[in-house]
Amino acid sequence: MTLMQRNQPQDAQALYDPRAASYDDSWHPRFARHMVELANLKAGEHVLDLACGTGLVAYPASAAVRPGGSVTGIDISGDMLAQAEGKRVANELSAVRFYQHSITDLDGLPELEGEQFDAIICASALVLLQDPSNAIRQWTGFLKPCGRLIVDVTDPASQISLITFERVGRALGRHLPFYRVPFQKPEHLRALMEQAGLRDIEVILLSQMDNEGADALDAYRSERPRIEKTYSIADADRLFDKHIDHWAASALAGPDIRNEARRLFREQWTKLANADGLIEEVDGVYVGIGWKNK
Repeated sequence: MTLMQRNQPQDAQALYDPRAASYDDSWHPRFARHMVELANLKAGEHVLDLACGTGLVAYPASAAVRPGGSVTGIDISGDMLAQAEGKRVANELSAVRFYQHSITDLDGLPELEGEQFDAIICASALVLLQDPSNAIRQWTGFLKPCGRLIVDVTDPASQISLITFERVGRALGRHLPFYRVPFQKPEHLRALMEQAGLRDIEVILLSQMDNEGADALDAYRSERPRIEKTYSIADADRLFDKHIDHWAASALAGPDIRNEARRLFREQWTKLANADGLIEEVDGVYVGIGWKNK
């Protein structure tokens, strides 16, 4: 299976539909609020929430742009959108609307024709896209002059066993539905935003996981990623077995390739070890904020 043969919208549905009912029972609501805070929204502004999921960005954003503002949410997962729509109906929010559509094909959504937004927020989704550069360029076209895009990517040492699977898949030509490998440094996110024509780009490091009950944005800002766990080289087989039968790793689970995938996983895992033979997993996400020219 090659990179171009994957169907990203189908992958996203398969990944998120089963998680919809419990998605809010995590760190995601707090992280979404932090993304909204970084957007520095104002009353009367119009916001596009990409990969809006259960509405974790949309609803704090809608509160921030009252009165006179609006939020448009787009997601490919019908089950996630059902959760978001239920909140909209329960709270009688007429200035929030949702559409089921791929965030990589905004030009194909008739309801967006001719529309531009003061802010576009995409939380926890860019690393699911096969061509993030093209996506950011397309999204920038939906910004008003002087509008801003807020988007994030995880540190390559975050969820380190999963990115190791991604590297194995790439080596074997059987790519998984994650695309974190291109973002090895925060500068890589900055470069994509610059290539899309955005300016005054700021990249901020945040922690994702809960921080001893803290909720304020400043409590999650950091100068360097926080070490969350340490592993040994000997943990490779245990972690391989833990994840290999998950749907997302199915391209590597077949009897024709499983043993070779295990061998490459061990090899890639060993390369991650520091001088003490330890592999450090961190908690860190880079949030990029960029502005469109006048």
